[in-house]
Amino acid sequence: MSAYPVMLDVARLRVLVVGGGAVAARKVASLVDAGGAPVIVAPAVSEELRTAVDGHELTWFPRAYRPVDVEGFHLVFAATNSAEVNAAVADDARRAGSLVSRADEGGESDFQVPSHLRREQVVVAISTGGASPLLARRIGERLDDVVTAGLGRAAGRLAEARADVQARWAGDEARRRAFWFSLITPEFLDLAIQGRDEEVERAIARCLSQS
Repeated sequence: MSAYPVMLDVARLRVLVVGGGAVAARKVASLVDAGGAPVIVAPAVSEELRTAVDGHELTWFPRAYRPVDVEGFHLVFAATNSAEVNAAVADDARRAGSLVSRADEGGESDFQVPSHLRREQVVVAISTGGASPLLARRIGERLDDVVTAGLGRAAGRLAEARADVQARWAGDEARRRAFWFSLITPEFLDLAIQGRDEEVERAIARCLSQS
């Protein structure tokens, strides 16, 4: 079955991670990178996860999982080293109306977190539908040459320019559309990928000056 791709604003969602090991630490790190503040339930946590808890002031309940823990969460990650506990977390979460991701292979998940590249506002996700996680990783390695830090910076600059464009040509959708098409050309993309920030800035200024 084909997956339905979607980007979630986890900063606006309540997220629970059950587990304290390496897998849970990776889940938490990815969620924090995306602006989330997951709650963690685990009797003990790894040093890496404890660093994340302290550094980002996350909530950690240092005890065994309880069925009531899943209540009120939008997303639940069952990331313990016990298939039995993961199954219980998944069952309880679904009954509570949450979407569930199981880190083990003992059962199905409602969603998967694909391999992805993040460069500030630019996020590229790669999924093979579970057919080959290694293939997804190799594809990501190829995309490293395109999804660069410079591209992320350019996206951030375009986000800033959007307000100026909206104000300058308020009520003129055709003019705003023309601006973006005149700016974001293959040549502009090359400048961004190569990290040529000054030339990116000049291109934005040039297009803004056109009235």
